[in-house]
Amino acid sequence: MWYHIGLKDIKRSTFSDANNQRDYRIYEDLFYHLLERCKSITPKHKFRFKNPLYTLDATVIDLCLSLFPWAKFRKRKGALKLHYLYDHSGSIPAFLVITDAKQHEIKVAKKQDLPLVSDSIISVDRAYIDYKWLYSLKKSKVSFVTRAKRNMKYKVIGQHEVDKTKGLLFDKEVRLTGYYQRRYYPEKLRLIGFNPKNAV
Repeated sequence: MWYHIGLKDIKRSTFSDANNQRDYRIYEDLFYHLLERCKSITPKHKFRFKNPLYTLDATVIDLCLSLFPWAKFRKRKGALKLHYLYDHSGSIPAFLVITDAKQHEIKVAKKQDLPLVSDSIISVDRAYIDYKWLYSLKKSKVSFVTRAKRNMKYKVIGQHEVDKTKGLLFDKEVRLTGYYQRRYYPEKLRLIGFNPKNAV
């Protein structure tokens, strides 16, 4: 890269000083510009359903604390956390945000304007179970799939037939009964039990 712009050598301190003075939004805009380019050339995968499918998750990236003291995570450990929305249609991220490693996943997700259109399906793990946030997805016509917490309080209001050859154990319609749970998510939910070992 240096050769093409006419440089033979460059000091690390020069890069460091430049990055300290440069607005982070330059890199953010560059990322989304490149992302749009990638979306136009990535292979499209055919699913059995037509809805856009996404996964929201976060990854902790370990850093050497002596080199990156600003990234202090634990007493002797440095780290940052990469939060991303993965688009399964092109196998590329549709959204990225980097925070210090102490930031909880759901707190970051609630602050973001995720690029989800109506009829999208988003898969999240238990770290994202916040009933007020999940209900905001519901009101935006975005379906979500997650694993239920063991302490979730609910009552069964309906049942669906299950095909046990596909590993299904039960398929219920439920309403939350916990005080805050039912207040933040007043509509019914679908609770499914699944064991892949039972699939034929």
